[in-house]
Amino acid sequence: MFRILKQLILFIIEWCSKVAAPLAAFISMGVQGGLLYKILAGFQSLPEAIQEIIWWVKSIPQVGSIVDDYNTLTAADFNQKYGAGAVNYVMDYLNDGLAYLQQVYQNLVKQPISTLLAATIVFLIFYLLARIVRFIRQEGQGSFITKFERRTGERIFKAKNTGTGDPENSTWM
Repeated sequence: MFRILKQLILFIIEWCSKVAAPLAAFISMGVQGGLLYKILAGFQSLPEAIQEIIWWVKSIPQVGSIVDDYNTLTAADFNQKYGAGAVNYVMDYLNDGLAYLQQVYQNLVKQPISTLLAATIVFLIFYLLARIVRFIRQEGQGSFITKFERRTGERIFKAKNTGTGDPENSTWM
């Protein structure tokens, strides 16, 4: 039971680290400041960014509905259904993403080396953490798929190298 729980916890940590790697790298690209500040912000802003992403994803149907109704309803019906702030809500929703992309662009133009280096460092830290956790979880043996590939490769290519490349005489499985 303890082994299964340990495997589950390590699996969750591994995949969370793999998902966090590109997200944290992209966060660090949008932060103004020096290299160290960008790296630290990539780590510190991750929980807030995850909340923002969840909000964005949850808001997609509502924004889509507002845009669809804006295109199909009359102005009076639209205002009666949503009020005066609906268009502002959609514009704010879109503006948040655009403002962030503009900040990333500005950082790439003004500080390309520190921006790309910070993103690379943050990405590699999370990704290497995931690989280390995976190594521990699999106890250095690799996954079932990796083991199967190695055994199959040894059988196929060992038979080729020994000159007995006849598939009927080889012990394939």
